[in-house]
Amino acid sequence: MKLVSLINNNLIRIGREDWDYPTAINQLIEDMHAHYRFTVDLSKISDAVWMRENLGGTIFETGIAIPHARLENFNDILIGIYLPGEPIRTQNYPVKMIALILTSQTESTLYLNTLAALIKLSQKTEIFGQICDANTSHEFLSLLGRADMEVKKELCVGDIMATDLVLLSEDLTLREVADIFYKNQISYAPVVDENHELQGEMNVLDLIQLGIPNYAMMFSNLSFLNRFEPFEEFLMKEDKILVKDVMRKASLFLEPNTSIIEATFELTRNKRRHLPVVTGNKLVGILSFMDILTKILRG
Repeated sequence: MKLVSLINNNLIRIGREDWDYPTAINQLIEDMHAHYRFTVDLSKISDAVWMRENLGGTIFETGIAIPHARLENFNDILIGIYLPGEPIRTQNYPVKMIALILTSQTESTLYLNTLAALIKLSQKTEIFGQICDANTSHEFLSLLGRADMEVKKELCVGDIMATDLVLLSEDLTLREVADIFYKNQISYAPVVDENHELQGEMNVLDLIQLGIPNYAMMFSNLSFLNRFEPFEEFLMKEDKILVKDVMRKASLFLEPNTSIIEATFELTRNKRRHLPVVTGNKLVGILSFMDILTKILRG
């Protein structure tokens, strides 16, 4: 399905008005309510949109904002477009295009793939710039058609995985790994070689466990270890121990075309918070339990 086929000419505003971000969203909501028969009150639509908007994460650095809401008693997907005359200043990034999505509360696949297609469109700098400069709704649709953006019918790991990754190499010391985790505020990172092939993985618990002596694992209660000596020993060795000496081999991983339900099953069955995603043996992303929460349950 083409992205352009989901957008109605009547729901495109080529704005030369001096609207701020909230005003533009509210106007799109009113446009949708005026052009379609809703069984949902205008106020409830507005409440749902702003409730999701207040959670954040709908404005992207590429210049697109995608406010959205899932509605009860609504079995369609609507997209309203607003192109401001000048980028709208927000607390996050300047907004060149607002794409408001309304869909069913139970619909995930089409809605999330539509959202993904809009984000990918905004990443195509040249054509996205041309689309944002459109002077009429006809020109907007024509340019969007040329962009040839597909909305996939199925949702898979590749659609929601993280691709902006912090990676480790096998020759890093544990001190360097601890610094990387701390500075980037992450708890997990894959280990790759110079060809970006997956070699292993580490998490913060791996580091912490290295600070506990082997003999301590034999006891059920460690209250007698009330001093800090185990970690003092670790801190003395952290410059000497390399990632390749202690990393876990990546025995469980996903592929980009793995279904979301299968990925969720693997995360829960194996009590994992993160899983690497590979094509062949090359790392292409990471799927976390938070991706399921933020992009599926509360996307």
